[in-house]
Amino acid sequence: MNAIQAAADLLARARAGAALPGLPADLRPVTMEAAEAIQHATLEAMRERVGGWKIGRLEGMPFSAPIPASRLLTDPLPGPITLPVERYIEMELAIRFRVAVTPAEVMTLIPGDLTGLATLATLFEFVRPRIPTSGDVTPFDRIADAMGNDGALVRATLVPWTLTTIDMPPTVTLLQDGAVLSKREAGAHVAAPLGPLLEAWIERLRREGRGIAMGEVVTLGSLSGMPPIPASGASYFGEIEGLEALRCTVAGVS
Repeated sequence: MNAIQAAADLLARARAGAALPGLPADLRPVTMEAAEAIQHATLEAMRERVGGWKIGRLEGMPFSAPIPASRLLTDPLPGPITLPVERYIEMELAIRFRVAVTPAEVMTLIPGDLTGLATLATLFEFVRPRIPTSGDVTPFDRIADAMGNDGALVRATLVPWTLTTIDMPPTVTLLQDGAVLSKREAGAHVAAPLGPLLEAWIERLRREGRGIAMGEVVTLGSLSGMPPIPASGASYFGEIEGLEALRCTVAGVS
């Protein structure tokens, strides 16, 4: 087993158990390419495939990370979502592809093209980091682990949008059990400008020879912070002004 596979095996097992203090020194990725390879090897160890992507910046570096396909859910749901005890929620603005894009088409794709290929969406990400966000860890450790979430819930809205729309999102409100948990007034996205992040993601697809499946999601980073979900469970209502509202209930755990 090589270092990429060994690191991925640790991260895959950690998703069903206790968090790691960090990857062992001899397994730590030291390049973006190695961190991305660990992401894909972790998905393979979990017997998952890519269902979407999250993008962002970490210490100034653009990064992307896959969302496991089986954990990408669509509102409305038939019942409560079951999650582990240690869990957090983030409300995000996302895009969802309404058509497929072939690997050949990705080769000439630019961020401005996305407005004609994808719809805006409201998204809840359910987060359970397996590596701490501080301490003796490197940015590449955290990027290798960035796909380590417990999935996402999405609801798309058919409204026109531009790159300016996602750089300057409207008012965002997240309620927990009917009480306002987080509210963000309209203004610049913390990760703006998002065009370079989307370009970095597209470049990764090119390197990996990937297309984009119809229904794939790209989520653009938290607009609500990352509040914890109570062990007793809770109901959530999320609204981004002008888009379809998003609702879900997270079941309690003992």
